[in-house]
Amino acid sequence: MPPRFRFPGLLVLLSSLLAAGCTGLAQPRPEPPRPGPATAAEALGDPRTADPCSLIDPAALSGFGEVRDAGTVSLDYCLLRVHRPDGSLAQLKVGELARETGDEADPVVEAGSLRIAREAPLPGHCTRRVLFGDDTAALVSADQLTGGPGSELCGIAEAGARGAVAAIDSGRVRHRDYPPNSLALLDPCRTLPTEVVREVPGLERAEPVASPAGHQCQWGPDDATAPRVRLVHAAGDPPAVLHGSAVREEIAGRSTVTSVVGGDPRIPLCSAETGHLPFGEPGSGQVEVAMLVVAYPDGDGLEACEFARGLAERAWPGLPKP
Repeated sequence: MPPRFRFPGLLVLLSSLLAAGCTGLAQPRPEPPRPGPATAAEALGDPRTADPCSLIDPAALSGFGEVRDAGTVSLDYCLLRVHRPDGSLAQLKVGELARETGDEADPVVEAGSLRIAREAPLPGHCTRRVLFGDDTAALVSADQLTGGPGSELCGIAEAGARGAVAAIDSGRVRHRDYPPNSLALLDPCRTLPTEVVREVPGLERAEPVASPAGHQCQWGPDDATAPRVRLVHAAGDPPAVLHGSAVREEIAGRSTVTSVVGGDPRIPLCSAETGHLPFGEPGSGQVEVAMLVVAYPDGDGLEACEFARGLAERAWPGLPKP
């Protein structure tokens, strides 16, 4: 009598493997899913203190001409000037964080761990958006200041955007060391009470909208036909009287320059600026600046300045002591 097979379970397993062609043993493991792009905070650290000038190495732009620092005018972005061999002048603005609207018409390309959205160029202007994983983008834009039509603006913007991604991926993002009473650490949406802004005609239902880096707050839409108020914590040269539609005055105990933007009283746009702590290298003369900007399309620049004065009266007491 032939011996009986004493392992029927093994026979079933072998049969099933033969029926499947034994392919189950040879299949490779699936690749783990690629992590999505980092959020702005993961990529940059605290966006309030991130130094936008660390996002760009001027050497990355050397192929377009001589690159010079254009000076500090904002806590949010870095400005560079590109002096072209043909005598024209372009400006590159790098690093300002913005809410990503997700315009599907803009082509998007992979760049390191992030992605870059390429906006269609406008006359004398070209923008790239470095996209993070939290509906936030770092803006990189090039503008023609003097000279020809600016045919290489998009090349400059692209180089700036790729330079920013390289800085992020290599961990070169620096942070500024601000004292506790710096404007950079203060939320402007809390400095100016919303109920005060709502006293401006047309802004009765306005809600504050903070910028991603926390240095700007706006009430009202980005619409030239609608009133709006913006409070910005910036840095640069001390506020100065630059034209006849500007005046230096005392508001809420702080020296303030109130100015019709552009100097033309017919323009319904006014700013109120007050200096704060020294900024930058010792001896540079630069300061932090709190700036209120009021747009009042139903009036003129003088009326806009009256609103700016009234709002500054309520906002300046909320600023820290210098």
